[in-house]
Amino acid sequence: MRTRTVRTGTLVVVLATAGLALAACGPDDSNASDTSDAASSASASAPSGTSTPPGDDSADGQTAQPATVGGSGAGTTAVGGSGGTSGGSGSTASAGTTVPGCATGQLKATTANFSTGAGSTGFQIVFQNTGSSPCTLSGYPGVSFVKAHDVQLGKAATRTADTPATRVTLIPNAHAYADVQTVNGEGGYSAGTCDLTTVPSLRVYPPNQKASLDIPWNKQECVGSSVQNLRVGPVHGNK
Repeated sequence: MRTRTVRTGTLVVVLATAGLALAACGPDDSNASDTSDAASSASASAPSGTSTPPGDDSADGQTAQPATVGGSGAGTTAVGGSGGTSGGSGSTASAGTTVPGCATGQLKATTANFSTGAGSTGFQIVFQNTGSSPCTLSGYPGVSFVKAHDVQLGKAATRTADTPATRVTLIPNAHAYADVQTVNGEGGYSAGTCDLTTVPSLRVYPPNQKASLDIPWNKQECVGSSVQNLRVGPVHGNK
């Protein structure tokens, strides 16, 4: 009987200990409620991954781009600085902007880069934009020899077809060029046919303009009525 009593007491102690352990492991209702509420709040305040910032058009596949003046379009060259090309950079304007043609009044014309060969002399007419805004040149200038009172001597220049015409955009102080060729001296003509004469001025009409610019010349040229002395190419952006 004594031994059985001891075993019963031990069983009671074990059961009491297990009950305490179960009570300690039970859930705390107040903590669970707080955790659930915090999770719900975080979920409600998290930003959506598909929202689009105001003003961003990339959501529908469109991106706003500035219009480029004299940019990479075919047959167009943008020129800046002292005659170098800029591939369209530095000549950007807002959408819808149209750059006007260069008026004679905003251009200065000079000659440069002379080269004399067998029977002919080549040189360039240099156009400079002296205005305060960009303008464009496209096509061929009109070129002829003149004397006093703007009286033409010989034939006006014919156009060469060696180089295709392009549109050149000139920012202020930039330059464009046109290649010209003349007969060197009598150039194989007889004296009577050549009619070698000292020419005071070279008259230049910028492309698509009716007012001209005179460049001092003072050279002897064949100005006979049957002699085609001058040939000119289209304006371009490189020397």
